[in-house]
Amino acid sequence: MGVVFPEGAVSVTTADGDIVILRICDLCGAAVVDAADTDLAFHKRWHRATGSGNWVDPSTGRIHGPGNAFAPGSPAD
Repeated sequence: MGVVFPEGAVSVTTADGDIVILRICDLCGAAVVDAADTDLAFHKRWHRATGSGNWVDPSTGRIHGPGNAFAPGSPAD
């Protein structure tokens, strides 16, 4: 059983009628709010800085993520 994440963006309408855009992280599947002070690029920089972007799809064995940017020779997506 593999993990399947939606691609691109998802929009959500709040109870007040506001529309919120959520960008889907292709590394971890998180829904990241598209806002003035944060965005998907910031989220992905966090993955690179912490080395937390690596995960293995159990059905394919494929390693996802950029690896740790501070460790030479780390796996790349």
